[in-house]
Amino acid sequence: MDAAGPAGQDQGMVSFDNVADEYDAGRPPYPAEVYDALGPLAGSVVLEGGAGTGIATRQLLERGTTVVPFDIGAEMLHGARARTSELAVVVADGAALPFRDACADLICFAQAWHWLDEQRRCVEAFRVLRRHGRWAGWWSHARADSDSWFDEYWSLIEASCVGTHRGQRDTDWGAGLAESGLFAVSDRLTIPWTRDLAVDVWLTDQASHSYVAALPEPERSALLDGLRSILHRQFADGAMSVPYETWLWIAEAMS
Repeated sequence: MDAAGPAGQDQGMVSFDNVADEYDAGRPPYPAEVYDALGPLAGSVVLEGGAGTGIATRQLLERGTTVVPFDIGAEMLHGARARTSELAVVVADGAALPFRDACADLICFAQAWHWLDEQRRCVEAFRVLRRHGRWAGWWSHARADSDSWFDEYWSLIEASCVGTHRGQRDTDWGAGLAESGLFAVSDRLTIPWTRDLAVDVWLTDQASHSYVAALPEPERSALLDGLRSILHRQFADGAMSVPYETWLWIAEAMS
């Protein structure tokens, strides 16, 4: 799912069905260190919230888990099934899960926790976990803040998308989880990495973000054209190398 809502607030899960193709083609996988940090996963039952087109789902399956991905976007989940035909997917909002109590070893959210209703998400996540079950959430963001092109790039986004600002990348998912009193939250793990990709792939990724997808035409196309101009000035050969960080929080359900 996305990095931030149009107003940067928890506002309920949002469907990305209208940009499912862009999402699947443009979004990057997550670093292997995310799954390494979760420890041995083989045989675990995992509920994955905001699974979208299954980017994290496929990585979890590679670790030997049984994954049940859920999302409110049927078209997004169709993309996940297209890649993994035997996958059992569920159309559901993470604030009202259609799963029985104590059914999962892990519930996780890749790029999605912030979309869930703030009053219900912790309670529902706790309810479906087995004794000592774990919650995990992670998201990836570009961290090229020391580069002038990145400031120009984000300034254009902030000017075009009301309520969106780059500081939303710094939201601490662990704080709200700890405040619920239902989870013991470990310190955040920061995983630095570098993303090498073509400008066109970057722009496909950018088009899949909620704050861009929500713009009416011609504003949406104008923004993407402006962003393309910035990137082509900086990366004349069309090849990008951008520093990223993935932030990971892990928590254990309290008895």
